[in-house]
Amino acid sequence: MALEVVKFSYLSEFVNLPILRISDNKRIGKLVDLAATTMQVYPRVTGLLVRTHRSKPPIYIPWSNVKRMVFKEHIAVEYPAVGADQQAKAAENEILICKTFLDKQIISTEGYKIVRVNDLQLLIEDKAKESTNLWVVHIDIGFKGILRRIGILRPVNSAFRWVTDRDIKDEFVSWKYVQPTATSSVYASVQLKTDASKLSEIHPADLADILEDLGTDERIALIESLDNFTAAQTLQEMQFKNRLQIVESMEPVRLAPIINEMQMDEAVDLLDACDIQKRQAVYAVLTPEKVTELKELSTLSVYSVGSIMNTDFVSAKPIETAGTVVKRIIVECEKSEMYRYAYVLDEDERLLGVVSLRNLLISDANMLIADIMIEQAISVQIDTRIRRVARLFFKYNFEAIPVVDDDDKLQGIVSFRDALASVYPEIKEEDSV
Repeated sequence: MALEVVKFSYLSEFVNLPILRISDNKRIGKLVDLAATTMQVYPRVTGLLVRTHRSKPPIYIPWSNVKRMVFKEHIAVEYPAVGADQQAKAAENEILICKTFLDKQIISTEGYKIVRVNDLQLLIEDKAKESTNLWVVHIDIGFKGILRRIGILRPVNSAFRWVTDRDIKDEFVSWKYVQPTATSSVYASVQLKTDASKLSEIHPADLADILEDLGTDERIALIESLDNFTAAQTLQEMQFKNRLQIVESMEPVRLAPIINEMQMDEAVDLLDACDIQKRQAVYAVLTPEKVTELKELSTLSVYSVGSIMNTDFVSAKPIETAGTVVKRIIVECEKSEMYRYAYVLDEDERLLGVVSLRNLLISDANMLIADIMIEQAISVQIDTRIRRVARLFFKYNFEAIPVVDDDDKLQGIVSFRDALASVYPEIKEEDSV
């Protein structure tokens, strides 16, 4: 495959190029999109989408059929293209990069923000005469990309250089920091599931901020593409009205595992706000034990601490060692809202005391919990008014307070954050927007 020696090019420089038949140099159509596989670190161009007639849908031509490229002039291919069955197989893992990216919003995981795609930079890899590859390496989000698209980059840049003595600055986002909000297959009608592996590296609070800037469809698509734990943590950080909108639009079979990973108080608030049909459908997917917990919390007064308590906590027995409990905390910390304390229980689940993570870490690993725990821990009952609990937080400077029933059996914990948000709801972002 022969071509002018150019290391980098842009998607806008390929779109609308004439496509010629290599055997007789006759024009067969124009390029309308490039297909690429995302199986590698950087997407590799694997096919051309060519419009041969205005009234007909574009045809797919594999990249292996490309025999000659003349930069900014034409592409010559072996034609006709592969059969329909081969075409479907070739396009199985491919996306259309024009349709997926140009003028679309994407997530930049480098700066945790939404950016608009103005162009894409392509690397031309010419390893051998007959094996030239195109790779998508950068997303152009700058003004320069817009000028290039409309064909006035050169004169505008010349004028800018004459005035400022410098060129218009490029603004690129490396592909490794790019997360599409949706992807279009070669046949455009199919929305491929977004690979959200890059999003798992973003803190849920930052990810929630990003999703707030997206449209409803994009929010739902990305939440559904996340693993259950990350989706749950992200939902909990979003404005309640947007959180509810997403939940109402999700299928119960996909929503239930996410609800299962949420903090109990957050899950109860969310399900209580859903219509009864949605709530019952989610209950049908969850385990009976989980449903019982959710229903019990739902019946509690909104003014009592039971309505905001969380049933995920770390417990310990007096005869266990400090080392054993530390190992348990390491396992539990990802799903427990408050892992800085372990609550010491007897065989009947009655609260005997509490031990902080700090004391566990500074103690000998073989010391018994009974020897390092604080006995007669401050606790509240399920029907204690939230305002009274808030005062206890300020009095003792705790991060969490255990909640017990009339028999002193531990039912859950309430965090300082949840108590404060209940007493002063105006500090919540959803109530200040």
